[in-house]
Amino acid sequence: MKTKFERLFEPGKIGTLELKNRIVMPPMGTRFYGLWGEVTDTAVEWFRRRATGGCGLVMTGVAYAATAIDALRSTPNALRVDDTSYISGLSCMAEAIHEGGAKAGIQISPGGGAQAEGTPWMPGLQADQTVAPVSPSGVPGVGHTLPGSSLKQPRVLTIGEIRQIIELCGMSAGNVKTAGFDLIEIHAHGGYLIAQFLSPFFNKRTDEYGGSLDNRCRFLMEIVAATKQAVGADFPLTVKFSIDDALPGGWDVKQSQTLALKLEAAGVNGICISSGAHGTKMPASPTYVYPGGIFVPLAQAIKDAVRIPVLVGGKLNDPQLAEKTLRDGKADFICVGRALIADPDWPQKVANGQIEEIRPCLSCNECRQAGHRGQPVRCAVNAAAGKERRYDSIQPAEVKKKVLIAGGGPAGLEAARVAALRGHQVILCERYEQLGGLMLLGGIHNEEITAFTEWLIAQIKKLPVEIRLKTEVTPALVEKEKPDAVILAIGGTFVSPQIPGIDRDNVFSSEDMLAMMHGRSLNKGVLFRAMAPFAKHVITASMVRRLLGSDFPIRKRVAIIGGQFPGCSTALLLAEKGKKVTIIEESDLIGRDMEANTMAVLKAEVRAGNVEVLTSTRVSEINDEGVVIIDAKGNKSVHETETVLVALDLAPTESTIATELADKVRELYVIGDAKSFLRIRNAISEGYVTAWTL
Repeated sequence: MKTKFERLFEPGKIGTLELKNRIVMPPMGTRFYGLWGEVTDTAVEWFRRRATGGCGLVMTGVAYAATAIDALRSTPNALRVDDTSYISGLSCMAEAIHEGGAKAGIQISPGGGAQAEGTPWMPGLQADQTVAPVSPSGVPGVGHTLPGSSLKQPRVLTIGEIRQIIELCGMSAGNVKTAGFDLIEIHAHGGYLIAQFLSPFFNKRTDEYGGSLDNRCRFLMEIVAATKQAVGADFPLTVKFSIDDALPGGWDVKQSQTLALKLEAAGVNGICISSGAHGTKMPASPTYVYPGGIFVPLAQAIKDAVRIPVLVGGKLNDPQLAEKTLRDGKADFICVGRALIADPDWPQKVANGQIEEIRPCLSCNECRQAGHRGQPVRCAVNAAAGKERRYDSIQPAEVKKKVLIAGGGPAGLEAARVAALRGHQVILCERYEQLGGLMLLGGIHNEEITAFTEWLIAQIKKLPVEIRLKTEVTPALVEKEKPDAVILAIGGTFVSPQIPGIDRDNVFSSEDMLAMMHGRSLNKGVLFRAMAPFAKHVITASMVRRLLGSDFPIRKRVAIIGGQFPGCSTALLLAEKGKKVTIIEESDLIGRDMEANTMAVLKAEVRAGNVEVLTSTRVSEINDEGVVIIDAKGNKSVHETETVLVALDLAPTESTIATELADKVRELYVIGDAKSFLRIRNAISEGYVTAWTL
């Protein structure tokens, strides 16, 4: 197959393992496993689907190898390999990957150590507070992600327990080989147990497992030796570790290069690059606030030290960037993770030159956030992800229907796409002159949202969908068109606080920004009124991002009313542009609905003094000096600022249209923000499922 991505599709080897290309699906948590850590049919089909998309190597998520000692789950519904009873299910998973055309790898871990925040592996002991996490030295973990969880004070592992963990890891590796996997990777990153032994931040031991670099590496090196003894010297083995854990006095690039040499000498066949520790600003799964290829310089540092293959990910979902990374000799294999959740056919589409057909990943970490809530993995843009057994295949409808859809936002666009693919006659109505809805606004924060919006619209335009812009769905239109089904995806309503001064020229809301992008006039001075006729043609998300770096319309000092996702995301963007930002939130906590890794970045900005947070505080007035605020004790003060932004959640639209249409159409559905304000994931899922079941 000829392709301009020659290096991506060049065969490669990791040890004795031959791979058809250089694309690797890295380990990612899914929460698809059973109560005891056993494989489920959902997990089998998940990996089968990713394998059929064209990867050379598909890695399962982390599998725990020593639960007898590290007795707390790091995450709910995780995979286990530390008993022969798991071999049967593991075999089904490896077999599915092979049937999909890929080689099968699995990542094993001795445990989460001080980072473990889940319940005991023994079911029914959720309320048992006596089971403590384990650690090298009793240093607590640095961050937690599960709702309502807290990191307990860990206990210190004894020498005997350390040796037992090493033995269990070897035994577990033997189980994996017996199950039919082609490669094992040892999990040594993210601030979990092995990473804690490596890092001076966590490891304060004074025995043979602490102190010098050799001693701190000993735990990992002995696990490597036990693994190789169990599976044989020629069995492919890689190690994934953080090149810099982003902790004060912790693990760094120089120590990583030394470790890489040790691993190479010990017969390890490859090194997978990671960074940071969970809870630090630099996470293993970088979100939309980071540039693509952020781990490539770390990969280059390891390539400079060793001759064995280096695998790297970290937002390398742009095929051109992935190809360049290989061509420049900065890595040997490219890990494509979240992009394969968004579009399992990413490799095939790249190979066929169908780049524009790839469903873009938002790097929003919704897939991770679902897991942090104890739920199975879900995707913001791929409603079938994790539900492959039911929804992956879009089949022609047995009865073709005329479907009228109100609203061209994410829910309406996805409903139109899927309904048209099923053969229905689709009319999509949008009251403004542009499709996209709130995603037009979301693209200001996250460029990938703009890319996804453009992808959705392009898909719609390739299908027999009749698009009617500047058209509202009314009872009269329904009576005229006589559809079999109406889908109301009319979006939510912006919430505007009733505060004196809210209409001042220096106060802007999300509604104002979206109105400007639609070409509607803003009552914010002569310039904004004059811009209205042209704004819809020139005001794009990328242009607004550029404007935020200037003093117009957002000045240097900014107060944001609202401290949940819209406000926190806005604060991050403005801090990046050099603004001095204050978040004002009435409740006692900001970012309740914000993804953990992105929240870690915001906390870093707070620590750096770029963002100030005022919780349990409300704004009572906006005046010439700034905002008048009242704290929890009733104290009133003036917070000086130049610009005020209102960034609150939406409310469902208070429309009577659903009631008016109830007796005029056989099938009526209300979806997306019109029903309840959640996230893009919910809008896409409801649009997909509604159209899939029509």
